[in-house]
Amino acid sequence: MQFTKQLFIWYLFLLMSVTAIAADKPAKHPKTGEPLVIDVLRGSPKIDGKLDDWMLDYLTPAVLDTKEQVFPGAAQGAAAWKNPADSSGEFYVQWDDNNVYIAAVMKDDKLSNQKKNGDIWNADTIEAFFSTPNAVAPHAEHYQYGFDVKDQIWNWCNMDGAGNRKPDYLKTKSSNTSDGYICEVAIDYSHIKSLGFKAGNTIGFHPCFDDADDGPDRQLQMTWTGREAHDQSKGFGHIILSSRAVAPVDAKGKLTATWSEIKTQQ
Repeated sequence: MQFTKQLFIWYLFLLMSVTAIAADKPAKHPKTGEPLVIDVLRGSPKIDGKLDDWMLDYLTPAVLDTKEQVFPGAAQGAAAWKNPADSSGEFYVQWDDNNVYIAAVMKDDKLSNQKKNGDIWNADTIEAFFSTPNAVAPHAEHYQYGFDVKDQIWNWCNMDGAGNRKPDYLKTKSSNTSDGYICEVAIDYSHIKSLGFKAGNTIGFHPCFDDADDGPDRQLQMTWTGREAHDQSKGFGHIILSSRAVAPVDAKGKLTATWSEIKTQQ
Protein backbone atom coordinates (compact mmCIF):
# COMPACT_ATOMS: atom_id res chain seq x y z
CA MET A 1 0.00 0.00 0.00
CA GLN A 2 2.82 2.41 0.90
CA PHE A 3 4.57 1.64 -2.40
CA THR A 4 1.35 2.23 -4.33
CA LYS A 5 0.86 5.55 -2.56
CA GLN A 6 4.42 6.65 -3.34
CA LEU A 7 4.01 5.57 -6.94
CA PHE A 8 0.81 7.62 -7.24
CA ILE A 9 2.49 10.69 -5.72
CA TRP A 10 5.44 10.29 -8.12
CA TYR A 11 3.06 9.98 -11.08
CA LEU A 12 1.10 13.06 -9.96
CA PHE A 13 4.32 15.06 -9.59
CA LEU A 14 5.47 13.95 -13.05
CA LEU A 15 2.11 14.89 -14.56
CA MET A 16 2.21 18.31 -12.91
CA SER A 17 5.78 18.87 -14.13
CA VAL A 18 4.91 17.98 -17.70
CA THR A 19 1.85 20.23 -17.53
CA ALA A 20 3.96 23.11 -16.17
CA ILE A 21 6.48 23.00 -19.00
CA ALA A 22 4.07 22.10 -21.79
CA ALA A 23 3.50 24.74 -24.43
CA ASP A 24 1.06 24.97 -27.27
CA LYS A 25 2.45 25.03 -30.78
CA PRO A 26 3.48 28.48 -32.05
CA ALA A 27 1.39 30.31 -34.62
CA LYS A 28 2.31 29.89 -38.27
CA HIS A 29 3.14 32.56 -40.81
CA PRO A 30 -0.12 33.38 -42.65
CA LYS A 31 1.61 33.21 -46.06
CA THR A 32 4.40 30.63 -45.80
CA GLY A 33 2.94 28.37 -43.13
CA GLU A 34 6.28 28.27 -41.32
CA PRO A 35 6.20 28.20 -37.48
CA LEU A 36 6.85 31.64 -36.02
CA VAL A 37 9.82 30.82 -33.77
CA ILE A 38 13.09 32.68 -33.20
CA ASP A 39 16.04 32.00 -30.90
CA VAL A 40 16.93 35.00 -28.74
CA LEU A 41 20.63 35.37 -27.97
CA ARG A 42 22.07 37.00 -24.89
CA GLY A 43 23.32 40.57 -25.24
CA SER A 44 23.14 43.98 -23.61
CA PRO A 45 22.86 46.59 -26.36
CA LYS A 46 22.99 50.28 -25.53
CA ILE A 47 19.65 52.05 -25.96
CA ASP A 48 20.69 54.93 -28.18
CA GLY A 49 18.57 54.64 -31.32
CA LYS A 50 21.52 53.12 -33.16
CA LEU A 51 22.06 49.45 -33.91
CA ASP A 52 25.87 49.34 -34.21
CA ASP A 53 26.19 46.98 -31.24
CA TRP A 54 23.28 44.68 -32.14
CA MET A 55 25.24 42.48 -34.56
CA LEU A 56 22.09 42.03 -36.63
CA ASP A 57 23.73 39.52 -38.98
CA TYR A 58 23.86 37.03 -36.10
CA LEU A 59 20.20 37.43 -35.18
CA THR A 60 16.95 36.12 -36.62
CA PRO A 61 14.26 38.79 -36.85
CA ALA A 62 10.50 38.55 -36.78
CA VAL A 63 9.60 39.93 -40.20
CA LEU A 64 6.33 41.72 -41.03
CA ASP A 65 6.23 42.53 -44.74
CA THR A 66 3.41 40.73 -46.57
CA LYS A 67 -0.22 41.63 -47.26
CA GLU A 68 -1.29 38.41 -45.51
CA GLN A 69 -0.01 39.94 -42.27
CA VAL A 70 -2.29 42.96 -42.53
CA PHE A 71 -5.16 42.58 -40.08
CA PRO A 72 -8.31 43.20 -42.16
CA GLY A 73 -10.34 44.51 -39.23
CA ALA A 74 -8.18 47.59 -38.57
CA ALA A 75 -9.47 50.68 -40.40
CA GLN A 76 -8.89 50.25 -44.14
CA GLY A 77 -7.01 46.98 -43.67
CA ALA A 78 -5.19 45.50 -46.67
CA ALA A 79 -6.62 48.20 -48.95
CA ALA A 80 -4.35 50.73 -47.21
CA TRP A 81 -1.18 48.67 -47.73
CA LYS A 82 0.79 49.16 -50.93
CA ASN A 83 4.12 47.35 -50.50
CA PRO A 84 6.94 46.84 -47.95
CA ALA A 85 8.29 50.34 -48.65
CA ASP A 86 4.93 51.72 -47.53
CA SER A 87 4.82 49.74 -44.27
CA SER A 88 6.98 46.88 -43.04
CA GLY A 89 9.26 46.00 -40.17
CA GLU A 90 11.90 43.69 -38.77
CA PHE A 91 11.95 43.00 -35.03
CA TYR A 92 15.14 41.82 -33.34
CA VAL A 93 15.25 40.60 -29.72
CA GLN A 94 18.04 40.07 -27.18
CA TRP A 95 18.03 39.46 -23.43
CA ASP A 96 20.33 39.52 -20.41
CA ASP A 97 20.02 39.10 -16.65
CA ASN A 98 17.77 42.14 -16.26
CA ASN A 99 16.17 43.20 -19.52
CA VAL A 100 14.59 42.03 -22.72
CA TYR A 101 15.57 44.24 -25.68
CA ILE A 102 13.75 44.97 -28.93
CA ALA A 103 15.12 46.72 -32.00
CA ALA A 104 12.43 47.55 -34.54
CA VAL A 105 13.71 48.51 -38.00
CA MET A 106 10.75 50.08 -39.76
CA LYS A 107 10.10 51.10 -43.34
CA ASP A 108 7.44 53.81 -43.57
CA ASP A 109 7.20 56.34 -46.37
CA LYS A 110 4.90 58.70 -44.42
CA LEU A 111 5.22 59.28 -40.69
CA SER A 112 2.33 60.50 -38.56
CA ASN A 113 2.34 60.56 -34.76
CA GLN A 114 -0.55 62.73 -33.63
CA LYS A 115 -1.65 60.72 -30.59
CA LYS A 116 -0.48 60.65 -26.98
CA ASN A 117 -0.43 58.31 -23.99
CA GLY A 118 -2.81 55.35 -24.29
CA ASP A 119 -4.02 56.51 -27.70
CA ILE A 120 -0.67 56.07 -29.46
CA TRP A 121 -1.94 52.80 -30.99
CA ASN A 122 -4.10 54.96 -33.27
CA ALA A 123 -1.07 56.38 -35.15
CA ASP A 124 2.36 55.20 -36.28
CA THR A 125 3.22 52.96 -33.37
CA ILE A 126 4.91 49.65 -32.58
CA GLU A 127 3.18 47.17 -30.31
CA ALA A 128 4.96 44.24 -28.67
CA PHE A 129 3.23 41.45 -26.78
CA PHE A 130 4.93 39.01 -24.39
CA SER A 131 2.83 36.09 -23.23
CA THR A 132 2.60 32.58 -21.92
CA PRO A 133 3.24 30.06 -24.74
CA ASN A 134 -0.42 29.06 -24.62
CA ALA A 135 -3.21 29.40 -27.13
CA VAL A 136 -5.90 31.09 -25.04
CA ALA A 137 -8.72 33.58 -25.45
CA PRO A 138 -7.78 37.19 -26.31
CA HIS A 139 -6.43 39.44 -23.53
CA ALA A 140 -6.06 36.53 -21.11
CA GLU A 141 -2.34 35.85 -20.77
CA HIS A 142 -0.18 38.62 -22.13
CA TYR A 143 1.58 41.95 -21.63
CA GLN A 144 1.16 44.66 -24.27
CA TYR A 145 3.64 47.51 -24.76
CA GLY A 146 3.64 50.37 -27.24
CA PHE A 147 6.40 52.76 -28.35
CA ASP A 148 6.93 55.14 -31.26
CA VAL A 149 9.46 57.32 -33.06
CA LYS A 150 8.72 60.19 -30.66
CA ASP A 151 9.83 57.96 -27.77
CA GLN A 152 6.33 57.79 -26.38
CA ILE A 153 5.63 54.58 -24.42
CA TRP A 154 2.61 52.85 -22.95
CA ASN A 155 1.64 49.58 -21.27
CA TRP A 156 -1.95 48.51 -21.94
CA CYS A 157 -2.41 44.86 -20.94
CA ASN A 158 -0.58 43.57 -17.89
CA MET A 159 -1.09 40.15 -16.29
CA ASP A 160 0.02 41.57 -12.94
CA GLY A 161 -2.78 44.15 -12.87
CA ALA A 162 -0.56 47.21 -13.43
CA GLY A 163 -1.56 48.10 -16.97
CA ASN A 164 -2.98 51.18 -18.69
CA ARG A 165 -0.11 53.42 -17.67
CA LYS A 166 3.27 54.74 -18.77
CA PRO A 167 5.80 52.04 -17.75
CA ASP A 168 8.74 53.74 -16.04
CA TYR A 169 10.70 50.48 -16.36
CA LEU A 170 10.80 50.69 -20.18
CA LYS A 171 13.64 52.68 -21.76
CA THR A 172 13.47 53.75 -25.39
CA LYS A 173 15.37 55.73 -27.98
CA SER A 174 14.41 56.21 -31.61
CA SER A 175 15.87 57.70 -34.76
CA ASN A 176 14.71 58.52 -38.27
CA THR A 177 16.20 56.77 -41.29
CA SER A 178 16.08 57.50 -45.01
CA ASP A 179 13.16 55.11 -45.51
CA GLY A 180 11.52 54.98 -42.08
CA TYR A 181 12.71 54.81 -38.49
CA ILE A 182 14.32 52.72 -35.77
CA CYS A 183 12.92 52.14 -32.29
CA GLU A 184 15.09 50.55 -29.63
CA VAL A 185 13.73 49.55 -26.22
CA ALA A 186 14.83 47.81 -23.03
CA ILE A 187 12.17 46.40 -20.71
CA ASP A 188 13.12 45.44 -17.16
CA TYR A 189 11.47 42.03 -17.02
CA SER A 190 11.37 41.97 -13.22
CA HIS A 191 8.12 43.85 -13.87
CA ILE A 192 6.88 41.05 -16.16
CA LYS A 193 6.30 38.86 -13.16
CA SER A 194 4.16 36.11 -14.67
CA LEU A 195 6.72 34.99 -17.27
CA GLY A 196 10.03 33.22 -16.73
CA PHE A 197 12.99 34.87 -18.43
CA LYS A 198 15.49 32.02 -18.06
CA ALA A 199 17.71 30.26 -20.59
CA GLY A 200 15.81 27.49 -22.32
CA ASN A 201 12.37 28.96 -21.65
CA THR A 202 9.83 29.62 -24.37
CA ILE A 203 7.83 32.84 -24.21
CA GLY A 204 5.01 33.95 -26.47
CA PHE A 205 5.86 36.96 -28.62
CA HIS A 206 3.73 39.01 -31.00
CA PRO A 207 5.27 42.09 -32.64
CA CYS A 208 2.86 44.39 -34.47
CA PHE A 209 2.78 47.90 -35.88
CA ASP A 210 0.17 50.50 -36.70
CA ASP A 211 0.41 52.86 -39.66
CA ALA A 212 -1.47 56.14 -40.06
CA ASP A 213 0.21 57.18 -43.32
CA ASP A 214 -0.10 60.99 -43.26
CA GLY A 215 -3.46 61.20 -41.47
CA PRO A 216 -4.32 61.57 -37.78
CA ASP A 217 -5.67 58.03 -37.33
CA ARG A 218 -4.46 54.50 -37.95
CA GLN A 219 -5.11 53.20 -41.46
CA LEU A 220 -3.78 49.67 -41.02
CA GLN A 221 -2.33 47.24 -38.54
CA MET A 222 0.19 44.56 -39.47
CA THR A 223 0.90 41.67 -37.10
CA TRP A 224 3.30 38.72 -37.11
CA THR A 225 0.43 36.24 -37.23
CA GLY A 226 -1.87 38.27 -39.49
CA ARG A 227 -4.54 38.14 -36.78
CA GLU A 228 -5.68 40.97 -34.53
CA ALA A 229 -2.86 41.96 -32.22
CA HIS A 230 -4.46 40.61 -29.03
CA ASP A 231 -5.72 37.39 -30.59
CA GLN A 232 -3.89 34.68 -28.66
CA SER A 233 -6.62 32.10 -29.30
CA LYS A 234 -4.46 30.24 -31.83
CA GLY A 235 -1.19 31.16 -30.20
CA PHE A 236 1.37 33.91 -30.75
CA GLY A 237 4.83 33.34 -32.16
CA HIS A 238 7.49 32.00 -29.81
CA ILE A 239 10.87 33.26 -28.68
CA ILE A 240 13.27 30.75 -27.14
CA LEU A 241 15.75 32.27 -24.70
CA SER A 242 19.22 31.02 -25.55
CA SER A 243 22.30 30.87 -23.34
CA ARG A 244 24.44 31.75 -26.36
CA ALA A 245 25.83 35.28 -26.56
CA VAL A 246 25.86 37.72 -29.43
CA ALA A 247 29.38 38.08 -30.81
CA PRO A 248 31.13 40.84 -28.78
CA VAL A 249 32.43 44.09 -30.29
CA ASP A 250 34.76 46.81 -29.03
CA ALA A 251 33.99 50.53 -28.68
CA LYS A 252 34.48 51.02 -32.42
CA GLY A 253 32.13 48.21 -33.34
CA LYS A 254 34.93 45.82 -34.34
CA LEU A 255 34.53 42.14 -33.55
CA THR A 256 36.64 40.99 -30.61
CA ALA A 257 35.84 37.33 -31.31
CA THR A 258 34.37 35.37 -34.19
CA TRP A 259 31.03 33.61 -33.95
CA SER A 260 32.74 30.23 -34.25
CA GLU A 261 35.00 31.14 -31.31
CA ILE A 262 31.97 32.11 -29.26
CA LYS A 263 30.30 28.77 -29.96
CA THR A 264 33.52 26.89 -29.15
CA GLN A 265 33.81 28.67 -25.81
CA GLN A 266 30.25 27.72 -24.96
